[in-house]
Amino acid sequence: MSDKLAPFLGTWILDTEESDFEQGEPPKSATLKIEDNFGMAIFTMNQVTAEGEVTNDTFEAMPDGPEVKLGKSGLVDAMRLVFENDNKLVSEARRGGLTIMKAERVLSDNGQTLTITQVVHLIDVDTFKNISVYRRAQ
Repeated sequence: MSDKLAPFLGTWILDTEESDFEQGEPPKSATLKIEDNFGMAIFTMNQVTAEGEVTNDTFEAMPDGPEVKLGKSGLVDAMRLVFENDNKLVSEARRGGLTIMKAERVLSDNGQTLTITQVVHLIDVDTFKNISVYRRAQ
């Protein structure tokens, strides 16, 4: 399990020029840190919003493990994380059994770029897609 996760590990820096957001303002800057804690993937996101506000968030999940029930978010109640192949790690956030957010993390062949395509379904409103391009920190 950890062998598949290893290429994704590290600190990633958002390339704001290459990213494309349909929902919300793109942040001024952002970092994503992916760590392995005995097979558990830990994602830590820090960003500075367009207005200058600093936000931080962390979540963890077992790749290819069971769906995890969530309690802290009012938007979703469960999440799962799966490898679609060696360079694609996908998370799905669900509410009442319906997937309302899907994030596909695709690692470039050289392992230096992580492109995250996040699709959010706002029920009875619309569907939005944000594409975030991250570069591996040196």
